[in-house]
Amino acid sequence: MSSTQDLQWLLTRKTSCFLVKQKGLARVFSREPNNLAQIHSYRYSGLVNDKNVSVEASKSGKGLVVSTKKADVAQGKIAGSRTTQSLKRGGPRHKAGAVAEIVGKKGYRSDLLKDAVARASAIARAQQGGRKQPPAKKVRGRGANKKVVL
Repeated sequence: MSSTQDLQWLLTRKTSCFLVKQKGLARVFSREPNNLAQIHSYRYSGLVNDKNVSVEASKSGKGLVVSTKKADVAQGKIAGSRTTQSLKRGGPRHKAGAVAEIVGKKGYRSDLLKDAVARASAIARAQQGGRKQPPAKKVRGRGANKKVVL
């Protein structure tokens, strides 16, 4: 944590265009990019932290895109500051394991590991679709040809 991160948080903490406040809720939400939990706090902030993680559904609707921010990027080279990895193969558990590998096990942001895995598995489960309904059972034997009179 550097002093510039602290200063940025102090400036954006109370006033930010990404804040979402609702009556009756004590928690303040955020719509800022790269915010895993969509909660307005220093820990999850995608604007303030040098290292932040984003887990989103791919544009095709099949798979995940995990993007991380490089910590040591020159000020003029902001365009190349993010790395993205597409996860298309496997089920929800496979994708969650891949996200855990990227975020936590390599030591990128181990404090966000649980949230990143939860978000990845929720997106992957939503992309799977529902189960097919089993076909209706057919009546077999002599009763199949009988007409039911009510």
